[in-house]
Amino acid sequence: MRRTLLVIHPGALGDVLLSLPALRGLRGQNPNHEIGIVTGGEVGTLLRACGEVETIFALESDALASLFSEAESVSPPLHDWLARCDLAVCWLADPGHRLYSVLQELGVPQIIQRSPLSSACEAVHQTDRVMETVQDVVPTGNYGWRLLVPDQAVVAGKARLAELGILGERPVVAIHPGSGSRHKCCAPALLARVVAWVQANEACPLVLGGPADDALVASLCEACEKPPPVLQQVELLSVAGVLAHADFFIGHDSGLTHLAAALHLPTVALFGPTDARRWAPRGSHVTILTGEDCRCQGWEAVRACLTRPCLQVPVERLIQAYEWRFPRQETVLCGLQDKTTGCLVRSKQLC
Repeated sequence: MRRTLLVIHPGALGDVLLSLPALRGLRGQNPNHEIGIVTGGEVGTLLRACGEVETIFALESDALASLFSEAESVSPPLHDWLARCDLAVCWLADPGHRLYSVLQELGVPQIIQRSPLSSACEAVHQTDRVMETVQDVVPTGNYGWRLLVPDQAVVAGKARLAELGILGERPVVAIHPGSGSRHKCCAPALLARVVAWVQANEACPLVLGGPADDALVASLCEACEKPPPVLQQVELLSVAGVLAHADFFIGHDSGLTHLAAALHLPTVALFGPTDARRWAPRGSHVTILTGEDCRCQGWEAVRACLTRPCLQVPVERLIQAYEWRFPRQETVLCGLQDKTTGCLVRSKQLC
């Protein structure tokens, strides 16, 4: 049987996607090994379907908890995997060295245990911090690959869009109003103005909602004169299949924004209280937009901030980001304002 390599990453979707260059670097250095990952079930399912790993050990199955307990409590599948394992890379803290000890007891000869969140890391961007943790075994990561969604998910994504009345005749602009924290999100009224502009300019908006986004999705739709189609409460791989058909993405500092960027979808990421230098997705296809510099000192101040000037991005900047990617010479920006939305609209007649 093939030898194995185990990666442990308990982070959320965005954090895991920021580690992809390091994960791919590990694969490049160990081409004959099977790679398994301990992570959230849906994130792992996405990575396995996209060919990034061979096996997942879901956090929901207590895979990680057992490794912090004792060797005897490790499940047979994970125990068998570790019996063939030549390297375990643990991207988390292990203050009592319990995880390290259990992996040693199970026979893993090489263990790298370093949290990319540690103050000991010198790099700024999270991707570089993850690379720093494995620099002794991976000379460089692979930053160029895009995440490849399997054909079955792509076909299913097209069918799901058709169910929503989106038939591929117009550009699809995916908009995610949420994130892991509502404090990282702009006012739904701003995105409602973007929706109105998209609808007025021969494109189709699609609002995406994650597990904790019900209220923000509802607020956005309520703010729209013409409510857009909504895709909500579907599994992550299905969302990736839908995004494979999108032409543009607008979101916050969120896992779905990182997913869109990993798919090399032209992406606008709205950043406010979190540091884009540390957490933003990378690539020439990514545009980072912010409002004023965040003046909050600490996350408690962020929670208490009601106005969020750091997320007050002029709607014109969002429109310009779209038009920079998709210039249309047959129309011109006439500077007209829609009386309902207040946003700039376009006319097919020359001014």
